[in-house]
Amino acid sequence: IVEYEGTVDKFEGDAIIAFWGAPSIQEDHALQACYASIDMQKSIKIIDARFVAEGRPKIAVRMGLNTGLMVVGNMGSAQRMDYTIMGDSVNLASRLEGANKAYGSDIMISEMTYDKVRDGVDVRELDALRVVGKNEPIKVFELLERKGESSEPLANLTAAFELALEHYKQRDYAKALAGFTACVEMMPEDRPSQVYCKRCAVYLENPPADDWDGVFNLTEKG
Repeated sequence: IVEYEGTVDKFEGDAIIAFWGAPSIQEDHALQACYASIDMQKSIKIIDARFVAEGRPKIAVRMGLNTGLMVVGNMGSAQRMDYTIMGDSVNLASRLEGANKAYGSDIMISEMTYDKVRDGVDVRELDALRVVGKNEPIKVFELLERKGESSEPLANLTAAFELALEHYKQRDYAKALAGFTACVEMMPEDRPSQVYCKRCAVYLENPPADDWDGVFNLTEKG
């Protein structure tokens, strides 16, 4: 985080809360946050491999990124004060971190962040969802790699996933299931594809109502 000029706000339980764009203005704040997240995940995978080799428990870290207006400054009282962040944009980032659990993804970014970084990163669209405590749906993406740096297997998987997702959006759950099943065959450990296989199987048996808006409603924070 510090390497990419972010501000570490606080350690809260097992979470690190950080932000970019303050106290100094950073025009590329969203991209710097994405690059920091990508590099952290690479480091975590190295540590995880070492832990497994040593017979220790596996580790994994979920990350949520959002971009928007927020209050930044010294908050508190004369007795205790913190330089910190507050606002709906902050809360949404927290919800996205938890939403990774429902998709098996590592880094989830909002459409607001993606709009700022689309020329600098590889992503795959995950879903349109409503997080707990929010009424407005948002489109979310899984952050994968710097632009053009995804491995060939991951790039092929992303293309196949996007095609299957289009069938899903069109409510052709049979074709979507076939597509996501192919994704699992390409990369058996890909959890978002596994999640969509299960969801499509359910929708084939019990299709959503005709007036369903296509938005998935999360019922827990993650």
